[in-house]
Amino acid sequence: MANSPDNIEETEYEMPALFVPPASSRPQPVPAPVASPPAATPSSRPFVAVVPIDDPIGECLMRFNDELRAGVRPQIEDYLNEVTPSVRDPLLIALLRAELTAQLDEGEPLFIFRRQFLERFPKQKQIVERLFTEFEASETTDVRNEHTAEPFETAPDSEPFVPGPNSTPMKSLLGRFQVIRELGAGANGRVFLARDPKLGREVAIKIPHAERLKSPQDIERFLRATRAAAQLRHENLCPIYEVNDVPGQYFLVMAHIKGKPLSHFLNEHKRLPIRQAVLITKLIATAMIEPHQKGIVHRDLKPDNIQIDEERHQPVIMDFGLAHFDMPDEPQLTQDGQLMGTPYYMSPEQAVGHSPEIGPATDLYALGVMMYEMLTGQRPITGRTVGEVLKNVHTQQPIPPNEHRPQIDQTLSDLCLKAIAKTPAERFGSMAEFAKVLANYLKTLKG
Repeated sequence: MANSPDNIEETEYEMPALFVPPASSRPQPVPAPVASPPAATPSSRPFVAVVPIDDPIGECLMRFNDELRAGVRPQIEDYLNEVTPSVRDPLLIALLRAELTAQLDEGEPLFIFRRQFLERFPKQKQIVERLFTEFEASETTDVRNEHTAEPFETAPDSEPFVPGPNSTPMKSLLGRFQVIRELGAGANGRVFLARDPKLGREVAIKIPHAERLKSPQDIERFLRATRAAAQLRHENLCPIYEVNDVPGQYFLVMAHIKGKPLSHFLNEHKRLPIRQAVLITKLIATAMIEPHQKGIVHRDLKPDNIQIDEERHQPVIMDFGLAHFDMPDEPQLTQDGQLMGTPYYMSPEQAVGHSPEIGPATDLYALGVMMYEMLTGQRPITGRTVGEVLKNVHTQQPIPPNEHRPQIDQTLSDLCLKAIAKTPAERFGSMAEFAKVLANYLKTLKG
């Protein structure tokens, strides 16, 4: 993760970086239906060729690649409008292949582009799907198994019912669930892939670490969090199926979202295309409207807790385990001064543990930090230790995003800074307002 020194001890864990295949493992482009020069990339040497005067595809492709090398994102539609209908499909194939190749070489994740291109070219859906399938398959050709690429943090030995690293798949049982393998681990607990034989489906099971449920208050907060989160229904929120509340065997059963966390793409690719960063932020903001309306504050929004669904190509918010509740008829279980969350994404009010001030604006701040990171490849607040980060949350002024990346216009830069303002009153009034502003901004962008 950008700006994350090796020696910093975060309150929460970082997902392990996954192996990314070298460029040589990517598939070689299949020749376009008509003769045309090979697609160049921004880092390629200038392509020199003599293009016949009657080869409109080759001529368009050369100009298209020239724009890509110059750092400009050319519009495919402009080129398609230059040629006769009979050659538009083969030209689309050539130009789209060139753009996807350039995006791979720049380290841009392709999953976020599929829906965009399908919407732009609905009549050529089969062409778009075929090319994306070709390129996305290349990204996993030589990828090591993500569950053995790097070691996970281990949980305390006080959880004997959890399968160990040498367990045989489908041999360990947790209640009625057949545990298959470990998906990840962190400061709060471990997550396993399991099978529910009763309903015949795969699920994810989160088992809190024993030290996280030491007191009756800890247990009650965990149960309240899961009960509240189970009421939520939104396509960008991970569904919770059930919670086992048998003493000594507390665990949460939720949907298994196939894909990778957003942190994986930020680790490997540093930053996202501007439009995609704004779109992901808008989708998350929209999904958080319902929890906030029900008095639920996530308190731990961060890239590790945003899973990118590989089937729907959508961000899904995970883990309401640190959720804060504003319910007047129930006691508040988190005391003032008690820190919950991940330092880099903590708002100033959260960083000092002021429970009365923690509310929807706290989540809005964390989402603003993620937006800043997606846009710039940097975090707005830096520090070498947890203590230094928590101090800097209050004192350090973020560098405007457009100073990190000149392609970010002043409007977007100001929107991002407003979301991470030091005091809640200076931020957007709600997630609904933030989502609406981002939706309006997206309308001003091309492509």
